[in-house]
Amino acid sequence: MKDLLIIAPLSLLWMLSFIPQTQCVSPVNCQWGPYGEWSPCDGCTKTQTRVRSIVVYPQFGGTPCSGGSVQTQPCETAQGCPLEQGCGNRFRCQSGTCISKALVCNGDSDCEEDNLDEHNCKEEDSKTVCDLHKPPPLIEVTGLGFDVVKGQRKGSVINTKSFGGLCNKVFSGDHRKFYRLPQSVLQYSFQVKAESDFSDEFFKSTWSYVKQIQEREQTTGTTKGYRNYDFKDALATVKGNHLIVIKSDIEVAQFQNRPPEYLPLSEEFWRALSTLPVVYDYAAYRKVLERFGTHFPSSGTLGGKFRALLNIDTDIMEKELSQREDFKECVTRTHTIFFFFKKTTTKCRDYNNAFRSAFGHKNIKDLIQAKATGGYLGRIAALEAIKLETAHENTNKFSDWAGSVKEAPVVIKQKLRPLYELVKEVSCAGIKKYHLKRATETYLMEKHPCHCQACQNNGEPEMGDNDVCTCVCKPGTEGPGCQIGKEVDQLPGLIHGGWTCWSAWSGCSGGRKRRTRTCSRPTPSGGGKYCNGEPVETSPCDGEEDLNYLREMEPHCFDSSLMPRKTCGTPPSLVNGFVLQPRDVYIVGSKIEYTCIEGYHLLGDPIAECTEDQKWERHAMECRSTMCWTPLLPDGIAGSPLKSNYIIGETVQLSCPAGGALVGPAEIQCSSSLFWIPNPKDVTCQGPAPTKIPDEVLCQPWEKKAKDKCVCKVPYECKPSLEVCATSERTRRTDRLTACKVHALWCLGQKYSLAEDGACKLSTSSDNSCPDCQLWESCDEQTGKCRCKTPEECSSLGPWIQVCARLDGGSEALTLTECEAGLWRCKGKQVQIISLQRCQSEPTLTPGP
Repeated sequence: MKDLLIIAPLSLLWMLSFIPQTQCVSPVNCQWGPYGEWSPCDGCTKTQTRVRSIVVYPQFGGTPCSGGSVQTQPCETAQGCPLEQGCGNRFRCQSGTCISKALVCNGDSDCEEDNLDEHNCKEEDSKTVCDLHKPPPLIEVTGLGFDVVKGQRKGSVINTKSFGGLCNKVFSGDHRKFYRLPQSVLQYSFQVKAESDFSDEFFKSTWSYVKQIQEREQTTGTTKGYRNYDFKDALATVKGNHLIVIKSDIEVAQFQNRPPEYLPLSEEFWRALSTLPVVYDYAAYRKVLERFGTHFPSSGTLGGKFRALLNIDTDIMEKELSQREDFKECVTRTHTIFFFFKKTTTKCRDYNNAFRSAFGHKNIKDLIQAKATGGYLGRIAALEAIKLETAHENTNKFSDWAGSVKEAPVVIKQKLRPLYELVKEVSCAGIKKYHLKRATETYLMEKHPCHCQACQNNGEPEMGDNDVCTCVCKPGTEGPGCQIGKEVDQLPGLIHGGWTCWSAWSGCSGGRKRRTRTCSRPTPSGGGKYCNGEPVETSPCDGEEDLNYLREMEPHCFDSSLMPRKTCGTPPSLVNGFVLQPRDVYIVGSKIEYTCIEGYHLLGDPIAECTEDQKWERHAMECRSTMCWTPLLPDGIAGSPLKSNYIIGETVQLSCPAGGALVGPAEIQCSSSLFWIPNPKDVTCQGPAPTKIPDEVLCQPWEKKAKDKCVCKVPYECKPSLEVCATSERTRRTDRLTACKVHALWCLGQKYSLAEDGACKLSTSSDNSCPDCQLWESCDEQTGKCRCKTPEECSSLGPWIQVCARLDGGSEALTLTECEAGLWRCKGKQVQIISLQRCQSEPTLTPGP
């Protein structure tokens, strides 16, 4: 009996050890702070506002905030609206934007929204600045604002439709045409990279995925801590799962915008800046940030992005697919489970079967989520609806989408600058820029997760779009505050530290100011890590200096009773030129200097002065072209060197592919009239120099006889042949070509390399009707349909092209004729073409019946 009394408590403790550890967290309800003072009355809307902020953010299932942060009421004021003011001696667009009269009737639409500058132009007044008007595809995406808090593109802030009197051209080898760059773009290059190149990442949990994104995140000019990542909403419902993220980025062009002082503003952004109050009103300035974002792109890459998330339950990973590293290799190297490609190994097929049996076909569609940006909307929708069990359809959908990206690209990589740098060309621009910078700092701090309370078990707090704090829990824990369970492989009671929000900046002392934070959210304990970073930050007190400068330059913006200083407006534009070091304000006596864009030379005096009568005085000047553009050469003719422009006197050497004979001039020159002489349009190539061959040797399928010699065929002369995906080393474009055409191009000196089958859309074994049968098909006269040939028909002697291939994901390379390879495809087998020549080793395989 005594022994039983001893054993019972021990048994109870043993049983309790299996109960999940739970710490209580109480719901935290939202609490608003008091409203601030009413703002001055707005002269445009005749309203005034006041703002309140959240002092306690909702968390752990607490009640979200109700009501808005801004109150508005009508008011009366004698202050006018800036949009009602005139443009002086400049041209006024219908929106109110003022542009230089030099841009009127120049053949370009420089009034972004209404084209008013080209209305009612008389023939004698019209002048053409450039012979080209089409910008690169979807160039407007380079001028959109970006909200770093939400990770979203916002309204247009840069005018990408105006050429500003500039004639900058760029050539696209993929499109085979020139495009004209808008005034906003300094550099632009068409360069396709990574098309159809998949990469994969394997994560043991949602936590590991989020933490890796957090470590990568570095946003220039912003406070760190905003966690924007793919599938954020979907991951909120994923518990204890392994994640596989499959990615493909397609880059089609790279761009660099001009510095902020040279960027033309979009008309909607200009109107928003014009109506901003000159006194600080956070509600008004925050509206601008919410509508146009916190930043804008200074440079970036255009293209498309594809992301697919595959989530697999941890239990299944450990029980059904126990050899996890092998499984990971199957997914990340062959995309077997993802079913984009069916190439696989025996081991991967075993995993495939285990995977399907563990989940069942009815639930398999819930395991994957896909997102795509860039390309045509219809093809995006089709790609995002992919299913795990339809590999061939998925591959076709991806190829269709990838092919549309070059026509409808978006910004997929970017470097950012703060939006307040674009405040200009409006009254009191200097003080408005100062206020927008202050509002940006407040807006970023409002949305920072440092306002959230610490999560239990070292969970990571996040701030949602609706100002609700949530927790990302570590493996082994769950609940609103990660309070249930315990961390995997972690000592009990170990708590890592977290930073509080920064305090407000102190007053200036010795020309510097400071702010502080503490490592107490939570305080580290039980051997946990102290926070990374410094608890104190100092900064120069440049803000006060900026205000003093603005009070001197724009005194009326601080006190409406003061007279503004006498100034000149924006300097007149110069066709194919611009002002060096432009400023927000030009007081009387200011001097400026003009210069020309690349490829143009300034003739005349480059200096202009703001005179006492508040007008610009400048002498005659002109930017005269000193270059020729890239010559347009006939197909098959190569030029060296090839670049975007050439100065007068430069030459280009013309040549034919190896063995070809040039008919016409071998050299052209950029003349003083800026034309290429002689004109290269009539230059041609004769076939390659004939090679004497023995009578008994037949020509290759990509060659033809010329008397008793073999010469290269032109690709269109090729007969039907096996289809492959091939990439031009010159244009980096991947296309569907036949084996014969690739050999013909090689024969003519063109450089092509084989690409993966998924890089282009290959024809499928089909319902072709006679007589349109493929090389490996024959006509069934009874049905009028094409059928797969027999192996004997493919093995007959003939001028077959031999290829090196792998069948059904096997590791052994086999030498096949193109007919045999096509026959395997016709029978539904997977054929991976490695080379368009015989394998180095000599195994061969005949297709079965």
